Amino acid sequence: MKAVSKNIFILLLTLLITSCGFQLRGALDNTFNSIQIDGGSAGFTKVIKKKYKQSGIEIRDSSADKVIEIIKDEFGKRILTLSSTGTIREYELNYLVLYRIKNSADEWGPPIKISSRRIYSYDDQDIVAKQEEEKNLIKGMKEQIIRTMTSQISSAK
Repeated sequence: MKAVSKNIFILLLTLLITSCGFQLRGALDNTFNSIQIDGGSAGFTKVIKKKYKQSGIEIRDSSADKVIEIIKDEFGKRILTLSSTGTIREYELNYLVLYRIKNSADEWGPPIKISSRRIYSYDDQDIVAKQEEEKNLIKGMKEQIIRTMTSQISSAK
């Protein structure tokens, strides 16, 4: 009896997951075989190149199918709110990427701006946990921007 109820539970769980439209992201859907990425900070460029390598796109230094120039890649952090005693309550994190794509006629397209913004509360009593939270937020912001960039790059003519 226990095995039957376990099997029914697994069947129902599988049915729920498939009916909600859940789907793994999978590989990037690209219409090109090679890419050249210039500019940007070393950390950001490394992550985006890794994403393309995992999708089977060749990273080149010249004569690639797509050429991307990262004009600006900057991170900012500012105090958002203070308590009545003057201690910090919230921070605002901003990540901005400005890039452009060379089209098939070897002309640079207009600059494309992508930004991400997060707000998080801060507590002096739990500094280590808040530093970890900030690192995770920054990582998530980078991943979000890279996902947006890769979809825009693959759809660019």
